[in-house]
Formats: sequence, structure tokens, C-alpha cells
Amino acid sequence: MAGRIAGRFVLLLCLPATLAVCGCQVQLHGDLAEDEANQVLAALLDAGLTAEKRPGEEGVFGVFVEEKEFAAAVRVLEGNGLPGKRYDNFGNIFGKVAMFSTPMEEKARYLYAMQEELARTVSEIGGVVEARVHLVLPEQDQLGRVVQMPSAAVFVKYIDDDRHDSVAHRMEIRRLVAAGVPNLDEEKIVVSFFPENAVPPVASPGGPWENILGLKVAGESAPRLWWMLAGVVGAMLLEAMIFLFLRKGGK
Repeated sequence: MAGRIAGRFVLLLCLPATLAVCGCQVQLHGDLAEDEANQVLAALLDAGLTAEKRPGEEGVFGVFVEEKEFAAAVRVLEGNGLPGKRYDNFGNIFGKVAMFSTPMEEKARYLYAMQEELARTVSEIGGVVEARVHLVLPEQDQLGRVVQMPSAAVFVKYIDDDRHDSVAHRMEIRRLVAAGVPNLDEEKIVVSFFPENAVPPVASPGGPWENILGLKVAGESAPRLWWMLAGVVGAMLLEAMIFLFLRKGGK
């Protein structure tokens, strides 16, 4: 009898851990740098979702969410532009150069590398979700005379919140791009903004979460869990009292 009571106490202590294991998690994103994973994790937690960052191989990280919250997590990340677009750089592009390449191929590769580098710089501005830069480099005739001056078009997708200032950002982007391209006049740079409204915080199923004995439980489920735990404790106490009464009576 005493052994059964002790066993039930152990079961009660293990109950929260057992319930926690029942929650099925799925990978939302993998192969993220640690700073990217931290940004994704912060956005999900701020939205009231359950998320976890786990280390992977070769210094990358994965982010996992509850299976039932997967769709909500995707919407939150899309609305916040996370994880950010990855841009190529000069090292990646010219590190793959073939042994022999034509001048046209070299020019196209150089142009693409410049566009990627500039786009990555613009994307670092607060609130920018994605940036693309299209350059037109100077053209010369056979005598070396410039027949077309350089120009640029910049596409910027941003989150429409208090971080965005079209006037200030347009001026700053023009300065950045002009400084990165020789002989490019700021007046030859067109900057276009396109808003992407941020997704409001997603209410987790069952409303706000509560922490019960180390277990994260939906608000509407908390009373039922407390009643269940109270019932288990009450039943165990009753059984213990009956055991003591029978034992005393046997003497």
C-alpha cells in the first residue's frame, strides 16, 4: 500500500514534464546564423507564440515552434520580414570565376556584385524588409568617350511603422548608392518605397499563456489543469488517510 502511494507521488511530480513532452514541435527555420535566429525567436515570442532556438551543425541554428502554431508563426515572420534576404558579396561571386571568361561576363559579374553589395547596405536601414538595386554603368564609344552616364534605381520594401521616414531615407539611400558607384550623380538615382504592413501580434490558441509548475499552458486550459492536479492530490491524501486509519485499526 505504501509503495503504491509513493508511486503516485512520483507520478504527480512527473506530470508537468510528461505534459510538456506531449507538445509536438516542428522546425520553422534552419540553417540560420545566430543573430538571425535570435531575431526570429524574439519576433515569435513577442507575438505570444511558443518558440525555441536549437544549435545545429557548423555554427548554424534552427528555430522550432509548436505544430499548432506553425501557420501563425509563418505569418508573423512574413509581416516582420524575417529572416532577412541574404545577399551575395564580391567574395562569393568572384570566388566562383571560371579559369577563362569573356570581358562581357566579367562586366556582368562585377555589375551584379555591386548591386548585391549596395542592396545589402540599404537593407540594414531600420524597418527595411528587402532592397534591390539596379545599376546602369557608364557606356563608352570606340574612342573612349562617355555616351551614357551611370544611373540607378532602388526598390525598397519596408514595414510601415514609426521607423520609416520616406524623405530622410530617400536622401540617405541616394547618398549611400552614389558613394558606392564612381561618377554617379545623386539626381540620377530613383528610390521607390513599397510598404509591407507588419502583422499584428497573433493571439495564441486559448488566449494568454500561464506558467503552472513550470509548464506553459493556454489561459483557458489553466483552470482545468488546476482542478485535475487538485483532484489527484485529493485522491492521494484520501488514500493516505484510509491507509493510516486501517493500519491504526489493525493494531
